[in-house]
Amino acid sequence: MLDKTKTPTSKRPRPTKHQWFDPWLIARGEPLKHLVRQVTALAQSQEQRQRARRPDDQRNHLRIIEGVVCNLAYAVISPPPTGWLAINTRNGERGKGRYDNRAFGTTYRNLLALLEANGLMQRQISNAIRGEVSSIKPTRRFADMVAADITFAHFARDPAQELLLLARVTRKQSPESRKWTKTKKLEDYADTPVTLSYRAAVRDLNAFLDSADISFIDDGLEPAVDPHGRTLTRRFTVFDAQEHRYDQVGRLFGCFWMTIKRERRKQIRIDGEPVAELDYSTMFTRLAYAHLRLTAPEGDLYAIPGLEAHRDGVKLAMNCFLFDETPKRRTWPKDMSLTAETGAEATEEDTLKGKLPDRWTVRKTKKAILAVHPALERAWGRGLGYRLMWQESEILLAVLRELMEQNVPALGLHDGLLVPSSKTEIALKAMREQSKAIVGVPLPCSRKA
Repeated sequence: MLDKTKTPTSKRPRPTKHQWFDPWLIARGEPLKHLVRQVTALAQSQEQRQRARRPDDQRNHLRIIEGVVCNLAYAVISPPPTGWLAINTRNGERGKGRYDNRAFGTTYRNLLALLEANGLMQRQISNAIRGEVSSIKPTRRFADMVAADITFAHFARDPAQELLLLARVTRKQSPESRKWTKTKKLEDYADTPVTLSYRAAVRDLNAFLDSADISFIDDGLEPAVDPHGRTLTRRFTVFDAQEHRYDQVGRLFGCFWMTIKRERRKQIRIDGEPVAELDYSTMFTRLAYAHLRLTAPEGDLYAIPGLEAHRDGVKLAMNCFLFDETPKRRTWPKDMSLTAETGAEATEEDTLKGKLPDRWTVRKTKKAILAVHPALERAWGRGLGYRLMWQESEILLAVLRELMEQNVPALGLHDGLLVPSSKTEIALKAMREQSKAIVGVPLPCSRKA
């Protein structure tokens, strides 16, 4: 018999998610290098070793110290959202994959214990019950050691960091609930001429951007913007049992101008100039037309009778149909099914909530769009969107390379870019020419208001 006097079991609280420790952070400026030397001297003075380390082990030991000091110093000048940095000190397979920093091996935990014992950092041990990983944060003593003249400019990225990422998304449907779940995991891969070429292109672009005059005028908002966070990575995706391939997604990620809100981009300066934001018009749908070897209609492709006041909803719906892998959709997704594949976080902009009128079902919306774009039915329900994302990324990279050759720093934004205002026409010309070279037609582009 049910005991009604017992209170219902409360739900287990969700684990706190901390910003991850960055194993690829290194010191560039002398003030930060001096701090690294200070902590290195402290660590070495307290070590009790019978014999010297082998040269490789010593290099790794020094690299661990540099990485920990740089992460703690960065957390002082730009505190993470929770104040803590999540860490992974398990040995296991760590250090063996292309995405791991091989220096962070068995002595990593020893160094953390030493710094904690000397009052330079605090540590929280992982909580298996709550599902939380271990984490660290700088103490007041360490913060006092961080010189006032240490700035974002004094940090850099380890050139050994992998720039080409391949993730596998595995999708499973529950036989009971019929609901789908997705898991995403980075996957190692063997280099090919294609991956070597792609990586070299990203490395060249990063080197160019690293030396460019790019700044951010402080607007007093949080979080603080690090204008030296310019290291781009390129991310590809394979699904379920697919073999490795590099023509799905392919977008660039990892730089400060992509993660800040659009209204803050007006604070960016390139070569001392305000930036102009340029983008392609209705790019995804035009790429679908080009794939079908058809000419897209003139004008706004998202202008659909009955939905004139709901352009954003039309755009999201059309993208949804391009990413669907069967034509059998009956209900709208919670998001546009891109977040798990691209690594981006879901936002209100990704959802259809409030962007289509009430009672505009999938069937009704599809019918209205096909009345204007009947040819697109052949592009929908085939999972074509992931390849179109790759094509979009190929166009953007071609534009960035063309501008780099003209010594014009440009900051990529998936289907657009930021350039110095005085270089607007040069950039728009490159955007039209490179899109024509890749898909056969010059895609319309313009400066955003």
